[in-house]
Amino acid sequence: MKNKKVYHNFYSEDGGREAVVFKYSGDEAWYVDCYEHGHLSQTRKMETDGVLHSEQYAENCAENWAFRIF
Repeated sequence: MKNKKVYHNFYSEDGGREAVVFKYSGDEAWYVDCYEHGHLSQTRKMETDGVLHSEQYAENCAENWAFRIF
């Protein structure tokens, strides 16, 4: 099992959504766990066509989840 290190948490104003930005040990990719009402809705790996995205990209994704943009 991979160890998960959390770097940032984002929350919606009403508390219904949370996004967690993290990395797994030994993995260069950033990930975002998207929770709705305390339940994991999805985990997104910050990668497009084999290209890994930055921490800032992951933070933007997390904010978009918390602000209900997607």
